[in-house]
Amino acid sequence: MGMNPIRRDNIMQNMALEANALEYERKRDASEQKSKGKQRIGKIVFFVLLVVLLVIVGVYVIYHV
Repeated sequence: MGMNPIRRDNIMQNMALEANALEYERKRDASEQKSKGKQRIGKIVFFVLLVVLLVIVGVYVIYHV
């Protein structure tokens, strides 16, 4: 039992439209410039989390060696 050719075409068109919409959204997000404040906050959060992770690993290594 096959699908109706018209229905198959509609499904393919919908999939193509969805793919185009996702691609457009990805390109738009990539082209947006992040504000300096958000970049600074992001860097601070990154390094704080990195330090916390290193401390946790260090404490684990010290107490399990």
